[in-house]
Amino acid sequence: MKSLLYITALISLLSSVAYAGESDAAKYRKCMALTQSDPPAAISYANDWIFSGGAQVPAGHCKALGLLGAGKAKDAATLLEKLVEDMVIYGGDPAQARRNEDLKVQLYGQAALAWEQAGELDKAYVAYSAALTSIRTSVLRDERDLFHELYLARGRLQIARGQNKAAIEDFTLAIEKDSRQFEGFLQRAKAFRKRKSFLKARLDLRIAFKLAPEHPAILLESGILYRAQGKTFKARLDWQKIIDRDPKSEYAELAKANIELLKSQL
Repeated sequence: MKSLLYITALISLLSSVAYAGESDAAKYRKCMALTQSDPPAAISYANDWIFSGGAQVPAGHCKALGLLGAGKAKDAATLLEKLVEDMVIYGGDPAQARRNEDLKVQLYGQAALAWEQAGELDKAYVAYSAALTSIRTSVLRDERDLFHELYLARGRLQIARGQNKAAIEDFTLAIEKDSRQFEGFLQRAKAFRKRKSFLKARLDLRIAFKLAPEHPAILLESGILYRAQGKTFKARLDWQKIIDRDPKSEYAELAKANIELLKSQL
C-alpha cells in the first residue's frame, strides 16, 4: 500500500494539546499503532473512542487509516473528507487556526491517496486540488516542499487518468518549486513519452541523470523511451545496467520483464 502523505506531521499535529488532552494523545498513538498491526482492531478502538466523547479529529483520523488498512479505501476517503468538513477552521486562536489549516491540507492529501486506492481517480484529483488550494502561503513559512510533493502526486494521478498534457503542467509546477529533485524531471519525461514528444522526454531524462546519476528509476524509464523510439539495443543496455547492479531489486524485476517483452516482439 502506498505510504500515507505527511504521516509524521499529522501525528505531531493530532497529538498536540490544541486537538486533544494528554489521554487523547496517548489513545491516538495506541490507535495508530493498531492501524499497522491490526486494522480491524484500530477501527473498533476508534469507534469506542468516538462514542465515549473523545477527540473527534484524532479518533476519526485513526479510524480512517484503519479502514484503509482493512481494504475499505472508499470508506476511508469519505471519512477523511468529512473530518475536514467537520473541523472548525478558525476558532479565535491564530496558532490553532494555523495548525487547522495545515491539518486540512494533509487530510485532503490522504483522502486523495485513499480515493486512488479505491480506483476513484476523478475524486482523487478533486482531493489533491483541494489540498493544493488549501495551502496558506506566508513570508514566514517556506511551503515549496509541500507544493512540490502535491504537484508530483497530482501529476502522477493525471498520467493514470490519461491526462498527459495536464500531467506535464503539474510536473512543471513541481519543478518550479524545487528543481534540485530528479523526480519532477523523471515524471515529466514519462508524460512527454506518452505524448510521443521523445526529444523533450530525453532532455528531461538527461537532467534527471545529472541530479541522480544512474538511479534505477531513471534507467528504467530511459530504456522504455529507447524502446518507444525503436532503439531496442540501447533499451536493453539500460535495463541490463539495473540488473547487473542489484539483481534482486524491484527495479531489476521490472527491467527483466521489459527485456522479456522485447524478446517476445522480435
